[in-house]
Amino acid sequence: MIAAVIPAYNEEDSIGHVLDALAHLFTLDTVIPVLNGCTDHTRQVVLQHALANRVALIEYPLPLGIDVPRSWGAKCAFALGAQAVLFVDGDFRGDFSSCLQDLLCAVVHKDCDLALTNCYPYIGYRSETAKAVLYYREQLNRKLGLFSSVGLATPSHGPHCVSRRLLETVGFDCLSTPPLMLAKAAESHLNIRVAARLDDTQWTSAQRGDLHNQKIADTIIGDCIAARQYFCHQPITREENGIVYLGYRKK
Repeated sequence: MIAAVIPAYNEEDSIGHVLDALAHLFTLDTVIPVLNGCTDHTRQVVLQHALANRVALIEYPLPLGIDVPRSWGAKCAFALGAQAVLFVDGDFRGDFSSCLQDLLCAVVHKDCDLALTNCYPYIGYRSETAKAVLYYREQLNRKLGLFSSVGLATPSHGPHCVSRRLLETVGFDCLSTPPLMLAKAAESHLNIRVAARLDDTQWTSAQRGDLHNQKIADTIIGDCIAARQYFCHQPITREENGIVYLGYRKK
């Protein structure tokens, strides 16, 4: 059984496009939108889509926080018997159906446990904030011994797919901190690989302003620091050089 999890917070303008992309996949048994804190028409768009008969809808009245919907969606998919779980954010737009197909194929047919997307196939101009995020992503992947095989790829960025074996091994809670999930998968010697590629011309996500972008950056940086500390058996502090990177995390 194959499931797709779609975290969504007020995505009425884009979630239909995500569902369209999923509808083109060679096999997909269940779609699990995790609507958290939605105050728009996201629910109606989902239930009126052609995939509605395959939807297992999860709704929370308040926002769960960044990445937390992945954990709840994964729990639901696991309970339904999913052997592979595809994650794609509800604000994605663009041409990414083939990317999703490649991710699923890697897990379903090639014994991959964590199939990642390379969202930086070509490194052009990057802002200072983006450079900082990429630096910490690289440092973590090097520490995990993955940089030579996955480069800058991370489950924090872009669609990805996991096996049932990964969920059984690392648990559900760490999916709400994607770099920690990556660290636990590496620690358990699971099969991690880049299975798809998307460059900036193929997709976009919702633009929510400079403050949001900075908080997302701090969240990912803090997540990478925490994952590295976990992997090195150190106390998890999200702190480096006297700075604690919380972003959208509460602790």
